[in-house]
Amino acid sequence: MYSALIIFLLAVFFAVAFFLQNPESITLNFFSLTIEASRAVVFLSALASGVLLGALAFLPSLFKKSRLVTQQQKTIIKLEEAAAEPNLTPFNPEELLEEVNDVTKT
Repeated sequence: MYSALIIFLLAVFFAVAFFLQNPESITLNFFSLTIEASRAVVFLSALASGVLLGALAFLPSLFKKSRLVTQQQKTIIKLEEAAAEPNLTPFNPEELLEEVNDVTKT
């Protein structure tokens, strides 16, 4: 817990230092669109869009795993209900011995 907090605070520190050291304005051209922005804002926007695209690529596998967990939970409930029902078939030890003998003969 504390290590994640320390890593987060270090990342914030380096991000602030990066912003303070890169105040220069740059021009971005995309087809007929021209944008003036500071270098730090452009880099941060590129980072944010990369994180967003990575999260979008991760979503299908997350939904698939969630669906699998739901199916497994339903199976567990069914198996627990089946295990809770009393077994009403009578037990005959002689039949069991015959089955064991048949298996050992082959």
